[in-house]
Amino acid sequence: MQTISTCPRRADYPCRADFDTAAYARASKDDPDSSTIENQIELIREYAKNLPDVRIVSVREDNGFSGVDFIRPDFNKMMKDIEDSKINCVIVKDLSRLGRNYIEVGELMEEVFPKYNVRLIAINDNYDSLNPRTDADEIIIPFKNLINEQYLRDSSVKIRSGLNIKRKNGNFVSAFAPYGYKRDDNDKHSLVIDEHAAEVVRSIFRLKIEGMSQQKIAEWLDEIGEPSPAEYKKRETNYKAQFQTNVRASWSAVAIGRILKNPAYIGVLVQGKQTTPSYKVKRRVDKPEDEWHIIEDNHEPIISKRDFEIVNGLLGQDTRTAPKQNTVYPLSGMVYCGDCGNNMIRTKSDGKHYYICASSRGKEKCCSSHCIQNDKLERAVTEAVTRQIAFALEIEKSLSYIKSLPSQQRNIVNLSAQITDREEEIKSCERYKRSLYEDYKSGIISKEDYIEFGKDYTARITELKQAVLRLHNEAELLLGNDSSALEWLTHFTQYRNIPDFNRQFAVNLIERIDVFTRKRINIHLRYGDCLESAYEIIKGIIKEEAGCSVNGENEPKTA
Repeated sequence: MQTISTCPRRADYPCRADFDTAAYARASKDDPDSSTIENQIELIREYAKNLPDVRIVSVREDNGFSGVDFIRPDFNKMMKDIEDSKINCVIVKDLSRLGRNYIEVGELMEEVFPKYNVRLIAINDNYDSLNPRTDADEIIIPFKNLINEQYLRDSSVKIRSGLNIKRKNGNFVSAFAPYGYKRDDNDKHSLVIDEHAAEVVRSIFRLKIEGMSQQKIAEWLDEIGEPSPAEYKKRETNYKAQFQTNVRASWSAVAIGRILKNPAYIGVLVQGKQTTPSYKVKRRVDKPEDEWHIIEDNHEPIISKRDFEIVNGLLGQDTRTAPKQNTVYPLSGMVYCGDCGNNMIRTKSDGKHYYICASSRGKEKCCSSHCIQNDKLERAVTEAVTRQIAFALEIEKSLSYIKSLPSQQRNIVNLSAQITDREEEIKSCERYKRSLYEDYKSGIISKEDYIEFGKDYTARITELKQAVLRLHNEAELLLGNDSSALEWLTHFTQYRNIPDFNRQFAVNLIERIDVFTRKRINIHLRYGDCLESAYEIIKGIIKEEAGCSVNGENEPKTA
């Protein structure tokens, strides 16, 4: 490139006889015209045809990048070309394409480009740094940059408001769908199941319930050649992990943990957990949980709520993998000291395995040194669970009998009427409770009466809500049409043929086991309260139907 000392139109501006030029175009994600980059480049090329001293040697395009800063790949390539003296002219559609940050664009125009003897042309702004600047330019150019920044601020406010509205309406607005889902082809704001990845998610939850650790699950998935979420995402998008160092991203215990904790797999959409302090600062900060947007039953679930609750309960337990095994012990993390509440740990002595209170060991013993043999504990648990399963099967038979009674249709109608009456009474009580304050402020009632009446209404509302819940439970038992309504019953009846004692059997039926001194055991079974409630409802229905009381022989046995 030939160089001359001065420019014929601006004596204080050193330049070259020919300008090797970069055509630069930028479009943010929110530009309404999807072909805006192409339009900008076409405009620049047409404009350059009328400039005999300009030759376009490179085209730089930053598509989907905001003008808030200069962290853009092609902009940085263009600046590297300037530093290496490969170009000495830049043409843009207008100054807003260069950037919308008032201070940084001003610095670029007033300091950086002149330092490297770079000519800048902004077509729509009628700006050419080669031309002498007038007094008007000294006012108009900074003013335009200021307007561009104001536009960026206003756009940021509108975009944030729009995204918040979409989140409240349950629209998915994140860049990538959770692993196991994909965007609906007909509605990009809706999630549908990606069956291949969803089957992997189901396997991950199943293996965790069976006792496998997150690390073992990750290793197994790598062994069978299943692509990790990052690798799977690359198939359909241009996604690239920020911190990936290997050629192929592997599964990790952290990735498995994220999947196991993600409520998206039970149909719950959680968005807005993070934000940026302002449109100029891209650093992300966490938001308080009460500001998150949480939508229940937003999309089709992959995992049942029961399995999700079981797994997340297991994640909070102290579990250890059996030596030379891929899974944990059947009761690992589920046995607690009934006296101090701490975990009981599994140990071996004289060839036998025991559970002993962790607080009874070490220098600072704060509990008695009581223990229970593992085999005896497993037998006691199996016996208690067997009784509860038998009771659940009796409940199932009783429900089938009750549904066959001709009077049950009438009972369901009566239940619906009772529910409606109590819900209306709740509304009346809440209305009267709200009016108490007006009566107090108007002097109709005293402060003491206001407080006393308020307590009475609150107590009555609580009582009515409990009654409505009981009636709903009874109606669900009688109808039995909704599979989720009686899911807790199938929770027991699926084990009508008792399998060998294993991890899956234990975590599906037991919440925790408390072991007290003198080997007294208290077993907390899952959905035990549902069985109790169902028994009381059935007992009342049969008593009313038969006109006599039940003998109570099949009352539920507590462990």
